Amino acid sequence: MKKYTHAWLAFMAMKRLDQAALPETEGSGKSTVEVKRFAKSLVRWFKNYRDYVVQGAWYPDEVFSDQGVSHGVKYVPDEISDEPRSFKALPESMEVRQLMMAESRLFGRQFTIEKGNLCDRCDAMAHTIVDNFKIQYREDKGNPIAPSSTHMAMRFFIMSHYIADAHMPLHCDARSLAKIHAAVETQWENGVKKSYKIDEDNYRFFYDPDGYPLKTDKVTSLMGEVERKILERPFIYNWGNSEYSTWDYMSAVTEYSYLLAYEMFPKDFEDMGWTEYKKRPEAQRFEEYSAKLMADAADSIARA
Repeated sequence: MKKYTHAWLAFMAMKRLDQAALPETEGSGKSTVEVKRFAKSLVRWFKNYRDYVVQGAWYPDEVFSDQGVSHGVKYVPDEISDEPRSFKALPESMEVRQLMMAESRLFGRQFTIEKGNLCDRCDAMAHTIVDNFKIQYREDKGNPIAPSSTHMAMRFFIMSHYIADAHMPLHCDARSLAKIHAAVETQWENGVKKSYKIDEDNYRFFYDPDGYPLKTDKVTSLMGEVERKILERPFIYNWGNSEYSTWDYMSAVTEYSYLLAYEMFPKDFEDMGWTEYKKRPEAQRFEEYSAKLMADAADSIARA
């Protein structure tokens, strides 16, 4: 994904936490957690640093430059084994999983992983965010070893980049499809730029009264559908499996992204640009697939 697409998805995750129907509490007794109040508090805190969303969400590409290994998990179908394979669980609201369970020809089939440590990257980011908040809480205000809140917000926005990339099917596909990969991400980026007012001189969006990216009068059908989904569909805020860590969750996400890659770009797909792809039958469902995976990405960022 490209710069403003990443930043927009981070904002959509904030909007998800802000406006989703969340339970007031979870658990009981001493283990009671005030879910809704904490979510609202987190959103308010994020909005204090909203001018850094674009910069933070783009650091992995622009500064870290770890695209070769850390922005995906590259899957290859196993053409030999007939042994069934169990795919990991995700929350029932995750639309790509539900669609792939129903339609993918590779669901339940064996695969191998060629390379990629995106799941490790997301898990490491989650741990360091928690650890650094503990350091910040322990140390006196102004102590030079204490991470600033701006730094902590940037870490969240950086993590959102890796999580979003896990939902991009071609980040989970070992085939060499550079042309269509770039073309798809350009279509998404153009949609964001057309749909929202961007203050490019200051590396940020303009904001609506609620603090989210300000819409233009030319919102594309894709961006409108993603916003509709994140406001209307149920939000299950946990991982979908009580045994999951961030790593397990992201591993599950990448499995279904791999399956979607082979629906959008079938087995014998030859790399091509956007003009050629639009003529193919799979392109008729491009917007449907895109809306599902983007809404899922916003949910995943919000969960993390």
